Amino acid sequence: MTSVERDKAALDGPLHAEADGSGGLPQQRKRHRLSRVHRVTIGAAVAWLLLVAGMGWWMSQRILTEQTDSLAASAEYEAITTARIMDRLFAEMVSVSNMVASQGQVIELAARYLTDPPGTAELTRQQRAAQFTRDPLVRQVGDFMNALAADLGYARIYMNNMSYDTITASNWAEPQSIVGMIYSGRPYLINALRNGKGSSFGIARINKTPSYFVASRINDANGAPQGVVTVKFDAPDVAHYLTGRHIALVVNRQGRVITTSSKPYMLRNVAALLPPGAIDPSDGEEETGEPLDVRSTTDARQADHWLIEGRPYLLRAQSLANTPYHLLTLASLDELAPMRRQHWMMAGLTAGFGLALILLCGHLATQISERRLREEQYRIIAISQAAERDLMIKVQERTTELSQSNATLKAEMGRRHLLEVKLRQSLDSLNDALSQQRDFLALVSHEFRGPLAVIAAAADNLSHSAIEGTDDIRARTTKIRETVRRLSMLIENVLAGDRLDAGGPHTAIGRFDLNATLQTAKAGLDDVAASRVDFTPGDEAIVKGDRYLLEIVLQNLIQNALKYSPPTSPVTVQLSVDAATAFVTVTDRGAGVPPDAHAFIFLKYYRARGQRVNGSGLGLYISREIARQHGGDLTLVASDTSGSTFRLSLPLVRTFS
Repeated sequence: MTSVERDKAALDGPLHAEADGSGGLPQQRKRHRLSRVHRVTIGAAVAWLLLVAGMGWWMSQRILTEQTDSLAASAEYEAITTARIMDRLFAEMVSVSNMVASQGQVIELAARYLTDPPGTAELTRQQRAAQFTRDPLVRQVGDFMNALAADLGYARIYMNNMSYDTITASNWAEPQSIVGMIYSGRPYLINALRNGKGSSFGIARINKTPSYFVASRINDANGAPQGVVTVKFDAPDVAHYLTGRHIALVVNRQGRVITTSSKPYMLRNVAALLPPGAIDPSDGEEETGEPLDVRSTTDARQADHWLIEGRPYLLRAQSLANTPYHLLTLASLDELAPMRRQHWMMAGLTAGFGLALILLCGHLATQISERRLREEQYRIIAISQAAERDLMIKVQERTTELSQSNATLKAEMGRRHLLEVKLRQSLDSLNDALSQQRDFLALVSHEFRGPLAVIAAAADNLSHSAIEGTDDIRARTTKIRETVRRLSMLIENVLAGDRLDAGGPHTAIGRFDLNATLQTAKAGLDDVAASRVDFTPGDEAIVKGDRYLLEIVLQNLIQNALKYSPPTSPVTVQLSVDAATAFVTVTDRGAGVPPDAHAFIFLKYYRARGQRVNGSGLGLYISREIARQHGGDLTLVASDTSGSTFRLSLPLVRTFS
């Protein structure tokens, strides 16, 4: 089958598939486009949901935090304000009791009935009351106390003698008067007689009303105790001063709620809400109250949040001055949960609306994509039908052309086969010639080394045996030695270049110190050259490679530095190392390398223009190739009219102790 026939067969399948609308490339393209629209729609929906969830959570947290901060500020303000009011109430009760106890008629009455006469305890309360109220002074002081209590809103003001018997009271004229009641054992009376003042909270025995009792001692002119005046303020009346936005609790040292703005808390125990160290054991006078279910939240960042009877509250605590009580303000957090649900509902509605919009857009995009694909299919079918007609005509034309091209191609293949055979024969001849060349170079180098050694030895003997003062002979022998050295270096470079070009493995690979190699290179110099070269050894520099080839590199660098420097100028050779590389730097005092020749001096057989010194152009090329085959490099690091500096770098061999 010809290439045109293969093209036709490959094109017929898709064209017919497009024509009948089944399978083939258009269907795959259609599925690919629709799949891409679906992926984009799903990705947009997921991104939208994540965005709404993240923004909804962030905005809800921010609103709830602001609401919580507002409640905390309101509770703090209300706690401070209510504490000041309660402090004023308790201070007022103390002042009133002191004032009544200091009244002259009260002191006179107390002195008159300082203690009960024998047999008084056996009388009934009514009998004792009848005895006391027959005294006009008892009635007069009682009326005074009644007017003062009514004016200040107190439940009762009364006076007890040293036998704890009630001499008079603000309700002396009422049927349920407490005149004649003996209150022995009451803590506030005992403390008042002992310390001058006393206070307590308790449940009244007659009307069972929770009340506050503040007592002050009655003293005569000499300061001797005469009795006690007590001010009684009922807790329900005190509760009127606790009205506010939040729940206020007055709590005693046992955690019992003794006054509150919310009746369900009254006389219940909330000891868990008191600050650490503020709880005292029960004194046995009053009950501690039924405990409320109080739990702290688990979030350490909300230490002031509590669950009381399963409902969340924010707590603010204030101690009341000069009293053993604490004021607790509870701000309800019930509104936060509905607010949070409302936020999530709004986020859900927003997410649902956006999701519906995204899905609608995705559906519209799918419809548009399908319509465009159908239009493209119709266009492709029309184009394919026209192309099929043109293709049939071209197939017939190309069939004839390909028949002729096949014949020409067969002839060309035969000719190229003959050329390939001749080329293979030429390569074999070239390889044989290169092998013979290497053998010839080795033979010639070996044959030259012997005569050159004899000539060098003869020149040395002639120089040593010459009569002193025969400078001409010494100059000639020196020239002979330099020529022999140049020819020897040329032979070494030619052999090294041939060895590098051959690409064979190095047979003399080993580890050695570059300091020793430098010493070997120095030993190979004559006295005059050695006197000009300043060798600076370095730290131990162990490298791995062919020591013979690396000696050639050093000899080339040193001989070039000597050759291109004035006859009496020095040459510096310095060895240095860093963490992983050894450097041999050779600096001469010559005229330097021209700037336009820097990029070419390492090329094979290159010689810079205007050089007066003889050379082959092989030394630097061979030296750099040897350095690179050893993993290093040879570079020209500096050059000007005052001299040039070449640097040989070689990788160090790691040694393990």
